[in-house]
Amino acid sequence: MLIDTVEKFNSVIPDLMLCSNPTVDTETNGLNPWGTKTKEANSIIGIAIGTEREAYYFPFRHLQGTNLPIELMEFFRFYLSNPDRVYGGFNYKFDMHMLRADGVPYAANIEDAMLSAHLLNENEPSFKLKDLGDKYLDEKSSLEESILKAKLKEIGGTKGDMGILSPEDVEPYACDDVRITRGLLKIHREALEYFGLYDIWKQVCYYSVIMTHMENRGLLLNIDLIQQYQEDAKYHIEELQEILNERIGRKINVNSYKQVCALLEVESSSAEVLEVLSEAGGERGELARMISDLRGWLSVDSRYYTPYLQDIDDNNVLRTSFLLHGTISGRLSSRNPNLQAVARKTDTFKVKDIFIAREGYTLVSMDYSQAEMRLACFYAKEETMAELIRNGEDLHSTTAERLGIPRDAAKRINFGVIYGIGAGALSEQLRIDRNTAYKYLQQYHQLYPQFRVLMNACKKTANDQGYIRMWTGRMRHYDENNPTHKSMSNLIQGGVAEMMRVAITRAYPLMHELRSYMILQVHDQVIYEIPDSMVAMAVPILKANMENFEFDPKMTVDVSIGKSWGEMESWNDYCSRF
Repeated sequence: MLIDTVEKFNSVIPDLMLCSNPTVDTETNGLNPWGTKTKEANSIIGIAIGTEREAYYFPFRHLQGTNLPIELMEFFRFYLSNPDRVYGGFNYKFDMHMLRADGVPYAANIEDAMLSAHLLNENEPSFKLKDLGDKYLDEKSSLEESILKAKLKEIGGTKGDMGILSPEDVEPYACDDVRITRGLLKIHREALEYFGLYDIWKQVCYYSVIMTHMENRGLLLNIDLIQQYQEDAKYHIEELQEILNERIGRKINVNSYKQVCALLEVESSSAEVLEVLSEAGGERGELARMISDLRGWLSVDSRYYTPYLQDIDDNNVLRTSFLLHGTISGRLSSRNPNLQAVARKTDTFKVKDIFIAREGYTLVSMDYSQAEMRLACFYAKEETMAELIRNGEDLHSTTAERLGIPRDAAKRINFGVIYGIGAGALSEQLRIDRNTAYKYLQQYHQLYPQFRVLMNACKKTANDQGYIRMWTGRMRHYDENNPTHKSMSNLIQGGVAEMMRVAITRAYPLMHELRSYMILQVHDQVIYEIPDSMVAMAVPILKANMENFEFDPKMTVDVSIGKSWGEMESWNDYCSRF
């Protein structure tokens, strides 16, 4: 139902107010509620609300047709942030950001149908609302979207141009969104209850709210330092390119697969191949090293410095989007930009240095130490390795010594066994023959036999049931496209992801008292922004929270502290100075 007059608005208020769990969807003219240095912030053009009785569309900023007075947005600032109301949505984290740009505080209680779909079957080929609606509700669920796209095509626009259309053109699509969301939530609740996942879903929805706050805070960048590093990169690029061109007698594009392969007489120009050639030495080795170095300098600017400068807002804050459905394990992923893939600091990739604490704050990194190995020992009851961990021994060196193999081989097997590494993959990683790699693995499994037992048990359970459960009860499902040979890896990776989710969820209520913020999660690491005056109090509390799990070997957290992400010292070293 289109609500485009004050009279209509007033007439539907009772139905809205009496609904304790409305479904909500915002229609917008873009995807960025904050704006960047190169693009203006996007805004809401209309809001769709679904109740038990009806679906309504409230237009506010369409460029043609009749809109409601913008003053009526004040109603939604209270209606959509009531802590006693539960808001249903689909990827509702995005809608909350757009609503906040219009002055609507973030909701405290949400039910997200995208997250329930992922919990019920992380193998879904698509997590788009209309695709799920077509599959589980009505094969015509995507009809209104098709009609809307046709209307937009007539004017040469995309969904980001919906504001050009009239409210009458958009209303059927917008109302369909909240109807489909409501329908999915209904069937999902029943399925979640049946599989014992309902409580986990509510926790994941709360986790999503926390991620919304984390995204909004963002990370502050040191612009002067970025520009300095850009100049440094430009100098090295020009210097290396000139030297390389003179060496081979012509200009070469080092990012051209064909040109590099022809020059080095190889079939691949991958970083691994260049590394092997560099280590071999000689003329080809020197050229390979120069090409690799030049690629690095080109990459650090094109992948990091230039995009970051374009994507920061007017306060030099960079924000990412965390995906709670981006991986099968439930581990968070990050995009636009991917801040979980910031390169390790080197002389070339000086990227982490540019992320700095705000004035009066300190960055604190808390990173689980060997979380996957510890959880693997717990699940497998692998006492030999567990004892090494409990005693604080260097796991890789001790394993190498006991097996009589190189430390690098022991390290790769320690990490790789969780993922079911075989002789072929190990031989490629270590650049050794397959028979030697096979021998290493056999020795390893004799020393730590319970990992193979766990692997077989996971595969059997996955084959028999079609799923395995992690320690929280979360499920990992298997079908013909998701073979069970990775079930042990899924159990461990998923278990650590659940551990991180629980730790962050427990920590969030502490943030207010500690006047602190969580600003980034990178796999097994959380980065906090803590007031200088609160660091001494906050660190032990947050560290204890992250380690508070009943696993044996117990979880431990490495803490580092600094004014930039790239320049941090260990917590112990920091404390020793006082």
